[in-house]
Amino acid sequence: MKNSADIRKENKKIIYQFMLDGHPHTKQQVSIGTGLSVATCNTLLNDMVTQNIISGSTKLPGEVGRSAILYEINDNHESYLAIHFYVVQKIKWIESIVFSATGNILSKVTQKYNKVDYEQVEAIIAGIVGEYSNLNQIIIGTPSIAKYGIIKHCDIPELENIPMKEKLESKFSLPVAIENDMHHKAYGYYKKTGNRNDVISLAYFPSYIFPGTATIHKGTIIRGANSFAGMTGFLPYNISKKEQLDLLKPETCIPFVVQSICAIIVLLNPSTIVLTGDLIDEIMLEKIIEKCRENIPLEYMPQFNIVDSFDEYYYEGMYQLAVDRKEF
Repeated sequence: MKNSADIRKENKKIIYQFMLDGHPHTKQQVSIGTGLSVATCNTLLNDMVTQNIISGSTKLPGEVGRSAILYEINDNHESYLAIHFYVVQKIKWIESIVFSATGNILSKVTQKYNKVDYEQVEAIIAGIVGEYSNLNQIIIGTPSIAKYGIIKHCDIPELENIPMKEKLESKFSLPVAIENDMHHKAYGYYKKTGNRNDVISLAYFPSYIFPGTATIHKGTIIRGANSFAGMTGFLPYNISKKEQLDLLKPETCIPFVVQSICAIIVLLNPSTIVLTGDLIDEIMLEKIIEKCRENIPLEYMPQFNIVDSFDEYYYEGMYQLAVDRKEF
Protein backbone atom coordinates (compact mmCIF):
# COMPACT_ATOMS: atom_id res chain seq x y z
CA MET A 1 0.00 0.00 0.00
CA LYS A 2 1.35 3.40 -0.98
CA ASN A 3 1.99 5.90 1.79
CA SER A 4 1.42 9.65 1.55
CA ALA A 5 5.06 10.33 0.64
CA ASP A 6 4.85 7.93 -2.32
CA ILE A 7 1.59 9.50 -3.51
CA ARG A 8 3.13 12.95 -3.19
CA LYS A 9 6.11 11.91 -5.36
CA GLU A 10 3.80 10.36 -7.96
CA ASN A 11 1.68 13.51 -8.12
CA LYS A 12 4.78 15.68 -8.55
CA LYS A 13 5.81 13.50 -11.46
CA ILE A 14 2.35 13.82 -13.02
CA ILE A 15 2.58 17.60 -12.74
CA TYR A 16 6.14 17.66 -14.07
CA GLN A 17 5.33 15.55 -17.13
CA PHE A 18 2.27 17.67 -17.89
CA MET A 19 4.38 20.82 -17.74
CA LEU A 20 6.94 19.44 -20.20
CA ASP A 21 4.76 20.71 -23.05
CA GLY A 22 6.92 23.84 -22.88
CA HIS A 23 4.14 26.27 -21.98
CA PRO A 24 3.68 28.20 -18.74
CA HIS A 25 0.59 27.18 -16.76
CA THR A 26 -1.51 28.51 -13.91
CA LYS A 27 -2.27 26.14 -11.06
CA GLN A 28 -5.85 25.95 -12.33
CA GLN A 29 -4.57 24.82 -15.76
CA VAL A 30 -2.28 22.28 -14.11
CA SER A 31 -5.24 20.98 -12.13
CA ILE A 32 -7.38 20.56 -15.25
CA GLY A 33 -4.53 18.99 -17.22
CA THR A 34 -3.53 16.47 -14.55
CA GLY A 35 -6.86 15.75 -12.88
CA LEU A 36 -5.42 16.69 -9.48
CA SER A 37 -7.25 19.09 -7.21
CA VAL A 38 -6.35 22.79 -7.23
CA ALA A 39 -5.34 22.52 -3.57
CA THR A 40 -3.00 19.61 -4.28
CA CYS A 41 -1.47 21.40 -7.26
CA ASN A 42 -0.98 24.56 -5.22
CA THR A 43 0.87 22.68 -2.48
CA LEU A 44 3.05 20.66 -4.84
CA LEU A 45 3.82 23.57 -7.18
CA ASN A 46 4.98 25.67 -4.24
CA ASP A 47 7.14 22.76 -3.05
CA MET A 48 8.67 22.36 -6.53
CA VAL A 49 9.39 26.10 -6.67
CA THR A 50 11.27 25.78 -3.37
CA GLN A 51 13.25 22.88 -4.88
CA ASN A 52 14.07 25.08 -7.92
CA ILE A 53 12.48 22.49 -10.24
CA ILE A 54 9.99 25.05 -11.52
CA SER A 55 9.64 28.81 -11.34
CA GLY A 56 6.53 30.80 -10.67
CA SER A 57 7.50 34.42 -10.82
CA THR A 58 5.75 35.54 -14.01
CA LYS A 59 2.19 36.86 -13.80
CA LEU A 60 -0.50 37.10 -16.39
CA PRO A 61 -0.67 40.70 -17.66
CA GLY A 62 -3.86 42.56 -18.54
CA GLU A 63 -6.24 40.25 -16.70
CA VAL A 64 -9.29 41.55 -14.86
CA GLY A 65 -9.16 40.81 -11.14
CA ARG A 66 -6.32 39.12 -9.37
CA SER A 67 -3.35 38.17 -11.51
CA ALA A 68 -2.41 34.47 -11.59
CA ILE A 69 1.08 33.06 -11.23
CA LEU A 70 2.40 31.23 -14.24
CA TYR A 71 4.53 28.17 -13.51
CA GLU A 72 7.10 26.64 -15.82
CA ILE A 73 9.95 24.18 -15.55
CA ASN A 74 13.40 25.60 -14.87
CA ASP A 75 15.29 24.37 -17.90
CA ASN A 76 18.65 24.45 -16.12
CA HIS A 77 17.72 22.74 -12.85
CA GLU A 78 19.25 19.50 -14.14
CA SER A 79 20.58 17.86 -17.30
CA TYR A 80 20.86 14.35 -18.74
CA LEU A 81 23.77 12.73 -20.53
CA ALA A 82 22.87 10.34 -23.35
CA ILE A 83 25.68 8.38 -24.94
CA HIS A 84 25.50 5.71 -27.59
CA PHE A 85 27.88 3.72 -29.74
CA TYR A 86 27.33 2.17 -33.13
CA VAL A 87 28.96 0.77 -36.26
CA VAL A 88 28.42 2.08 -39.81
CA GLN A 89 30.18 0.39 -42.72
CA LYS A 90 32.49 -1.29 -40.17
CA ILE A 91 33.51 2.08 -38.67
CA LYS A 92 32.91 2.54 -34.91
CA TRP A 93 31.41 5.72 -33.52
CA ILE A 94 30.49 7.20 -30.15
CA GLU A 95 28.00 10.05 -29.88
CA SER A 96 27.28 11.97 -26.68
CA ILE A 97 24.35 14.34 -26.18
CA VAL A 98 23.58 16.51 -23.17
CA PHE A 99 19.91 17.40 -22.76
CA SER A 100 18.51 20.17 -20.62
CA ALA A 101 15.61 19.40 -18.29
CA THR A 102 13.07 20.22 -21.01
CA GLY A 103 14.87 18.35 -23.78
CA ASN A 104 16.94 21.10 -25.41
CA ILE A 105 20.26 19.78 -26.75
CA LEU A 106 23.06 21.58 -24.92
CA SER A 107 25.90 19.63 -26.49
CA LYS A 108 26.35 16.95 -29.15
CA VAL A 109 29.68 15.38 -30.07
CA THR A 110 30.15 12.56 -32.59
CA GLN A 111 33.55 10.92 -33.01
CA LYS A 112 34.84 7.80 -34.76
CA TYR A 113 37.31 5.50 -33.02
CA ASN A 114 39.55 2.61 -33.96
CA LYS A 115 38.56 0.91 -30.72
CA VAL A 116 35.49 1.36 -28.55
CA ASP A 117 35.78 -0.28 -25.13
CA TYR A 118 34.69 0.44 -21.56
CA GLU A 119 37.71 2.65 -20.83
CA GLN A 120 36.94 4.83 -23.84
CA VAL A 121 33.29 5.21 -22.81
CA GLU A 122 34.28 6.06 -19.22
CA ALA A 123 36.80 8.67 -20.38
CA ILE A 124 34.22 10.43 -22.56
CA ILE A 125 31.69 10.48 -19.72
CA ALA A 126 34.29 11.81 -17.28
CA GLY A 127 34.95 14.81 -19.51
CA ILE A 128 31.25 15.63 -19.78
CA VAL A 129 30.58 15.16 -16.06
CA GLY A 130 33.37 17.63 -15.38
CA GLU A 131 31.70 20.19 -17.65
CA TYR A 132 28.07 19.79 -16.53
CA SER A 133 27.80 19.85 -12.76
CA ASN A 134 23.99 19.47 -12.79
CA LEU A 135 23.91 16.09 -14.55
CA ASN A 136 21.21 13.92 -13.03
CA GLN A 137 21.34 10.73 -15.10
CA ILE A 138 23.39 8.83 -17.67
CA ILE A 139 21.41 7.10 -20.42
CA ILE A 140 23.25 4.62 -22.66
CA GLY A 141 22.09 3.25 -25.99
CA THR A 142 23.74 0.11 -27.29
CA PRO A 143 23.47 -2.07 -30.43
CA SER A 144 23.12 -5.18 -28.32
CA ILE A 145 21.15 -6.97 -25.68
CA ALA A 146 21.43 -5.08 -22.39
CA LYS A 147 20.25 -7.05 -19.38
CA TYR A 148 21.03 -6.15 -15.76
CA GLY A 149 23.41 -3.47 -17.04
CA ILE A 150 25.61 -5.96 -18.90
CA ILE A 151 26.01 -5.83 -22.69
CA LYS A 152 25.80 -9.04 -24.69
CA HIS A 153 25.70 -9.94 -28.41
CA CYS A 154 26.96 -6.50 -29.34
CA ASP A 155 28.04 -5.14 -32.73
CA ILE A 156 31.13 -3.97 -30.80
CA PRO A 157 32.53 -7.13 -29.10
CA GLU A 158 34.95 -5.18 -26.84
CA LEU A 159 31.95 -3.95 -24.81
CA GLU A 160 30.50 -7.38 -24.07
CA ASN A 161 30.22 -9.02 -20.64
CA ILE A 162 31.28 -5.90 -18.73
CA PRO A 163 29.10 -4.76 -15.78
CA MET A 164 28.94 -1.31 -17.33
CA LYS A 165 26.01 0.03 -15.30
CA GLU A 166 27.58 -1.03 -12.00
CA LYS A 167 31.02 0.33 -12.90
CA LEU A 168 29.73 3.70 -14.16
CA GLU A 169 27.42 4.23 -11.19
CA SER A 170 30.30 3.50 -8.83
CA LYS A 171 32.62 5.83 -10.76
CA PHE A 172 30.30 8.83 -11.18
CA SER A 173 27.67 8.42 -8.41
CA LEU A 174 24.88 8.95 -10.95
CA PRO A 175 22.06 6.59 -11.91
CA VAL A 176 22.80 4.80 -15.19
CA ALA A 177 20.32 3.14 -17.56
CA ILE A 178 21.40 0.95 -20.48
CA GLU A 179 18.87 0.19 -23.20
CA ASN A 180 18.95 -1.44 -26.61
CA ASP A 181 19.26 1.28 -29.26
CA MET A 182 16.13 0.18 -31.13
CA HIS A 183 14.07 0.43 -27.95
CA HIS A 184 15.15 4.06 -27.62
CA LYS A 185 14.32 4.77 -31.26
CA ALA A 186 10.92 3.10 -31.15
CA TYR A 187 9.96 4.90 -27.95
CA GLY A 188 11.09 8.21 -29.41
CA TYR A 189 9.07 7.60 -32.58
CA TYR A 190 6.01 6.78 -30.49
CA LYS A 191 6.43 9.92 -28.38
CA LYS A 192 6.90 12.16 -31.42
CA THR A 193 4.32 10.71 -33.80
CA GLY A 194 2.34 7.90 -32.23
CA ASN A 195 -1.19 7.51 -30.99
CA ARG A 196 -1.76 5.98 -27.56
CA ASN A 197 -3.44 2.94 -29.11
CA ASP A 198 -0.94 2.38 -31.94
CA VAL A 199 1.22 -0.71 -32.30
CA ILE A 200 4.35 0.53 -34.10
CA SER A 201 7.45 -1.42 -35.13
CA LEU A 202 10.74 0.15 -36.19
CA ALA A 203 13.16 -1.90 -38.28
CA TYR A 204 16.78 -1.03 -39.07
CA PHE A 205 18.49 -2.86 -41.94
CA PRO A 206 22.13 -1.76 -42.42
CA SER A 207 24.72 -3.49 -44.58
CA TYR A 208 26.86 -6.18 -42.91
CA ILE A 209 25.17 -5.80 -39.50
CA PHE A 210 22.41 -7.97 -38.05
CA PRO A 211 19.07 -6.15 -38.33
CA GLY A 212 17.38 -4.67 -35.30
CA THR A 213 13.68 -4.10 -34.69
CA ALA A 214 11.62 -2.84 -31.79
CA THR A 215 7.91 -2.53 -31.14
CA ILE A 216 5.84 -0.16 -29.04
CA HIS A 217 2.52 -1.69 -28.01
CA LYS A 218 0.13 1.07 -26.95
CA GLY A 219 2.88 3.08 -25.29
CA THR A 220 4.88 0.17 -23.82
CA ILE A 221 8.23 -1.01 -25.13
CA ILE A 222 8.12 -4.76 -25.78
CA ARG A 223 11.41 -5.91 -24.27
CA GLY A 224 10.67 -9.57 -23.60
CA ALA A 225 11.94 -11.70 -20.73
CA ASN A 226 15.59 -11.21 -21.64
CA SER A 227 15.40 -7.74 -23.23
CA PHE A 228 16.09 -9.01 -26.74
CA ALA A 229 12.61 -8.88 -28.29
CA GLY A 230 13.13 -7.70 -31.86
CA MET A 231 16.59 -9.20 -32.42
CA THR A 232 15.59 -10.75 -35.74
CA GLY A 233 19.22 -11.55 -36.46
CA PHE A 234 18.63 -14.58 -34.19
CA LEU A 235 16.10 -16.07 -36.63
CA PRO A 236 17.18 -19.39 -38.23
CA TYR A 237 18.41 -18.88 -41.78
CA ASN A 238 20.10 -22.29 -42.17
CA ILE A 239 23.52 -20.70 -42.64
CA SER A 240 26.22 -19.56 -40.25
CA LYS A 241 26.11 -16.08 -38.73
CA LYS A 242 29.25 -15.14 -40.65
CA GLU A 243 27.67 -16.20 -43.94
CA GLN A 244 24.56 -14.25 -43.02
CA LEU A 245 26.56 -11.08 -42.35
CA ASP A 246 28.36 -11.44 -45.67
CA LEU A 247 25.00 -11.62 -47.48
CA LEU A 248 23.55 -8.54 -45.80
CA LYS A 249 24.15 -6.31 -48.80
CA PRO A 250 21.72 -4.89 -51.40
CA GLU A 251 21.98 -7.66 -53.99
CA THR A 252 21.49 -10.59 -51.57
CA CYS A 253 19.67 -9.28 -48.48
CA ILE A 254 16.01 -9.71 -49.49
CA PRO A 255 15.42 -13.20 -48.00
CA PHE A 256 16.70 -12.04 -44.61
CA VAL A 257 14.72 -8.80 -44.64
CA VAL A 258 11.53 -10.58 -45.70
CA GLN A 259 11.86 -13.19 -42.96
CA SER A 260 12.42 -10.45 -40.37
CA ILE A 261 9.40 -8.45 -41.55
CA CYS A 262 7.15 -11.53 -41.72
CA ALA A 263 8.14 -12.47 -38.16
CA ILE A 264 7.23 -8.99 -36.92
CA ILE A 265 3.85 -9.02 -38.69
CA VAL A 266 2.87 -12.52 -37.60
CA LEU A 267 4.00 -12.27 -33.97
CA LEU A 268 3.29 -8.61 -33.17
CA ASN A 269 0.68 -7.51 -35.74
CA PRO A 270 1.77 -3.83 -35.85
CA SER A 271 -0.37 -1.20 -37.53
CA THR A 272 2.77 0.46 -38.94
CA ILE A 273 6.31 -0.68 -39.70
CA VAL A 274 8.87 2.11 -40.11
CA LEU A 275 12.08 1.15 -41.91
CA THR A 276 15.50 2.68 -42.37
CA GLY A 277 19.06 1.59 -43.13
CA ASP A 278 21.13 1.64 -46.29
CA LEU A 279 19.58 -1.66 -47.47
CA ILE A 280 16.13 -0.07 -47.69
CA ASP A 281 14.77 2.10 -50.49
CA GLU A 282 11.42 2.35 -52.32
CA ILE A 283 12.32 -0.28 -54.93
CA MET A 284 13.57 -2.68 -52.27
CA LEU A 285 10.44 -2.11 -50.18
CA GLU A 286 8.17 -3.02 -53.12
CA LYS A 287 10.02 -6.33 -53.47
CA ILE A 288 9.81 -6.96 -49.72
CA ILE A 289 6.06 -6.30 -49.59
CA GLU A 290 5.48 -8.55 -52.60
CA LYS A 291 7.37 -11.40 -50.92
CA CYS A 292 5.56 -10.87 -47.60
CA ARG A 293 2.20 -11.10 -49.37
CA GLU A 294 3.08 -14.61 -50.51
CA ASN A 295 2.62 -15.70 -46.89
CA ILE A 296 0.47 -13.05 -45.22
CA PRO A 297 -3.08 -12.11 -46.36
CA LEU A 298 -3.31 -8.60 -47.76
CA GLU A 299 -5.83 -7.47 -45.12
CA TYR A 300 -3.28 -8.14 -42.37
CA MET A 301 -0.41 -6.25 -43.94
CA PRO A 302 0.61 -3.13 -41.98
CA GLN A 303 1.33 0.29 -43.38
CA PHE A 304 4.99 0.73 -44.35
CA ASN A 305 6.98 3.96 -44.03
CA ILE A 306 10.61 4.65 -44.94
CA VAL A 307 12.58 7.33 -43.11
CA ASP A 308 16.09 8.53 -43.86
CA SER A 309 17.28 8.14 -40.30
CA PHE A 310 16.09 7.21 -36.82
CA ASP A 311 18.44 9.77 -35.23
CA GLU A 312 15.82 12.28 -34.11
CA TYR A 313 13.74 9.45 -32.63
CA TYR A 314 16.82 8.03 -30.91
CA TYR A 315 17.48 11.37 -29.22
CA GLU A 316 13.83 11.77 -28.26
CA GLY A 317 13.66 8.23 -26.89
CA MET A 318 16.75 8.66 -24.72
CA TYR A 319 15.44 11.95 -23.37
CA GLN A 320 11.93 10.62 -22.74
CA LEU A 321 13.22 7.54 -20.92
CA ALA A 322 15.35 9.82 -18.73
CA VAL A 323 12.22 11.80 -17.86
CA ASP A 324 10.34 8.56 -17.12
CA ARG A 325 13.12 7.56 -14.72
CA LYS A 326 13.24 10.93 -12.96
CA GLU A 327 12.60 10.65 -9.23
CA PHE A 328 11.12 13.26 -6.90
